[in-house]
Amino acid sequence: MSRAAVRTALLAAGVSLSLATFTAAQPATATRRVILGASGDVLFHTRVVDSALANGGFAHTFSGLRPIVSEEEIAFANLETPLSTAHAPMRGDPPRLGAPPEAATAMHGAGIDVLSLANNHAWDQRVEGLVDTIAALDAAHIAHVGVGPSEDDAAGPIVVERGGVRVAFVAFTVILQGHPGTRRPAVRVSMWDERRARAALTRAREQADVVVASMHWGLGYRHDDRSEQRSRAAYLVEHGADVVLGHGPHVLQRVERVPSPRGEALVVYSLGNLVSNQGYVYRQGRREPGVEVPLREPATRDGVWLRVAVELEGDRVSLGGVEAVPLWTHNNYWDQERRRATRADIRVLPHAEVADVALRGERRSAIEAVLGTAVNLL
Repeated sequence: MSRAAVRTALLAAGVSLSLATFTAAQPATATRRVILGASGDVLFHTRVVDSALANGGFAHTFSGLRPIVSEEEIAFANLETPLSTAHAPMRGDPPRLGAPPEAATAMHGAGIDVLSLANNHAWDQRVEGLVDTIAALDAAHIAHVGVGPSEDDAAGPIVVERGGVRVAFVAFTVILQGHPGTRRPAVRVSMWDERRARAALTRAREQADVVVASMHWGLGYRHDDRSEQRSRAAYLVEHGADVVLGHGPHVLQRVERVPSPRGEALVVYSLGNLVSNQGYVYRQGRREPGVEVPLREPATRDGVWLRVAVELEGDRVSLGGVEAVPLWTHNNYWDQERRRATRADIRVLPHAEVADVALRGERRSAIEAVLGTAVNLL
């Protein structure tokens, strides 16, 4: 079934209404337009993997996302889990993550076009796991950025074309835990460095019409963006980025339009989680006492599918609509605890599919407050 057919179920909820406006209202001038879609961290914690395997595969995990992502947009996320289980995944702080390679096929089926691999969990499965991840994404026809044979190469760009507009992606992380398991790894992870960032952005500008910078940064579980994020975002925009897509804190942070040398740029400080097992003990209106923040915080289950129309007129850039579909990670932990369910069920849902009206209202208000006025929340 095509993505367009699957999207029919959400048309009544208005999820795709403004996307139709984006694509139908093309001006009869030299202006060109490309639509970028994005979400945050894909964290295949052990229970997320268990849920996928118990429910027919990873297509179940992303079944709620698939109707949202259109074929007209270039869709991006941050893959914070190697697609390899060469080293047994483990819970802990931090956990050692790993997922079967077939997860790549499900992400492609959900509409994902580009994934950043530059994040702190890149070495969780050592260098062989990163090599396996690249192979799995290549086989699934998902472009990837943030790793390469050298750190300069790892930064990118990679270029994706849509509707005659070339979009270049570069990627960096400010933290990297663990190690590759060898002193001379075959691949490297793109670490933040101003000189390297400027060079990557220069290459990107030469090869593409629009430049997107992916940044893994920030302080975990905090909604406030930090001065380091703001200064790095300003540096990226000054040197060529039209859109900055942040992730890493595992909760949403604000979105702002900023002036750029080419006209206007968009900075998204954190896109939160797309899917994870975080926040699983949360119940509507309650935070369990004595439980660590990543497990009790509902904001770790909030997400968005953010969409921006980037308009080009000559060498000038302006932003059209900026909108976001609110998301919630369904997690049946309490059903299992109360023996109402025999298997885990974790999947990303648009708010239109969240049955609990009170929960939906609570989380929508929280998302709206964090993102700010630059975003139209659908």
